[in-house]
Amino acid sequence: MRFVHISDTHIHPERDYRYEELLLSPFRGAEQLVYEINNLPFTPDFVLHTGDVVYDPDETAYKTARDILGQIRYPVYYLAGNHDDSQMLQRVFLQSETVAPYYYYTFEVDGVQVICLDSTGPATAPSGTIVPEQLQWLEAQCREPDSRPLVVAVHHNVLPVGIPWLDDFMRMANGEALHQALLPAHDRLRGVFSGHIHQNQQVFRDGILYVSALSSWYQLMSWPDQEKTIHDNETKPGFNVVTVTPNQTRIRQHHFSV
Repeated sequence: MRFVHISDTHIHPERDYRYEELLLSPFRGAEQLVYEINNLPFTPDFVLHTGDVVYDPDETAYKTARDILGQIRYPVYYLAGNHDDSQMLQRVFLQSETVAPYYYYTFEVDGVQVICLDSTGPATAPSGTIVPEQLQWLEAQCREPDSRPLVVAVHHNVLPVGIPWLDDFMRMANGEALHQALLPAHDRLRGVFSGHIHQNQQVFRDGILYVSALSSWYQLMSWPDQEKTIHDNETKPGFNVVTVTPNQTRIRQHHFSV
């Protein structure tokens, strides 16, 4: 199974919207992202968007995001991020007939199980949580006797890495509980894929690989001892191409210019 991991499009309804000193608009970044995906030299099984579809909960922004991201030629699976509203994402962007308080689900592609989580539960922003009902559901999924390779997706970074900005400000408030829920499935778990931190980062613990993706808008830094948000003006937007086999995971990090 091969999929494209994208994240943090932060689409704004205004084409030329800017934020602070950033030169690139999220609108243009998302447009180029769609172009890059649609012109890949292979056919992915699907695209996985790990949240922050829009810049803030805004119905007009979600309609604009539908216009842009709806042009992707492959199936796309979405998660809610801290800049999204889970119910608005379902109702306006996905146009779902039924709307749940939190948007989490599982599906299968080519014999691989994919679990998509919603980490927008109560917490001090920009953090989030996996609410207890969802955590119990995940634990049940991970304890099932199942031989399928497993991929898990969540918006927030999960584990502490010794960087105050990531650990104390950005990280999921109950990330340790999520990690414990995943442990029973670690033999078949091929990776936990996230967004939120606007950078490529890999963390490996207890046999579980955690992988984040670049934003299509702007990137962020995380140096040791960093306590504040620092924009990375050198790194281009990007996405990951992930290949999952019965016994391993391969990840290609791709950058593009806008």
